[in-house]
Amino acid sequence: MKRETEERVSDLSLEQYRLGELSAAAAAALADRIGRDPALAARLGSLAASDAEILAAHPPAVAAADIRRRLAVEERGEERRARRLRPVRFSTLAFPAAAAVLLTLSLFLVRDRILPVRDAVRLKGLETTLSVWRKTGGGAERLAEGAVARAGDVVQLSYLAAGARYGVILSIDGRGVVTFHLPEGWEGGPARSPALDTSGEITLASAYELDDAPAFERFFLVYGAGPFEVSAAAEPARRLAARPDSALRGRISLPRTLRQVSFLLVKGR
Repeated sequence: MKRETEERVSDLSLEQYRLGELSAAAAAALADRIGRDPALAARLGSLAASDAEILAAHPPAVAAADIRRRLAVEERGEERRARRLRPVRFSTLAFPAAAAVLLTLSLFLVRDRILPVRDAVRLKGLETTLSVWRKTGGGAERLAEGAVARAGDVVQLSYLAAGARYGVILSIDGRGVVTFHLPEGWEGGPARSPALDTSGEITLASAYELDDAPAFERFFLVYGAGPFEVSAAAEPARRLAARPDSALRGRISLPRTLRQVSFLLVKGR
């Protein structure tokens, strides 16, 4: 007998379906639902249209030319790689010291109030996730996958390791620049992935102010069962970043021992 109601399919699940990231069983089940539900099929189509709209506003050829120019400048040694997200320690924000402490605490207090039941299940360690929070006047708000962000927004990252033991967190922007947040500020050289904290949802030490990079900001948690060289994630991430038509939704081509989750922010004007 058919159930009268079915659990709502999230936009993230639809994106994973489009990109072939679901297991064979999950993809088959979702394909069946899409075939039976015109509204769900329309949502899937709207995600594709959204990608096309973003890429139309920021043509890949133009972005790619800008990326090549920046890479050429770096190779000539004329420019040090600029970090596109300026780290902001909460203790250095323009607030009195007591207010800074309250703001830091609010990241946890507000988060606990606004987490839906489904996220509460995640906290039990069922799924490795990456989340983005935006500073507000009253503390912080958890952003949804695909949320609109703007230059000047102050965001902070958190992760739930679940079964992951070691990992790095990085981001790619619409200019093709790769920035590391864990280990913070890594730009090259020998380094091993740090151990992830598996005690619950962990907030990174620094918040970041978004700059005016166009189109999108996309964050990745790359993780594995054992420590790995940070460059094993950095090099394929830079290859993906150099292809703006793929960087918006594509996956980093990682060694088989590593896995990834990502979080997309769409940049508004």
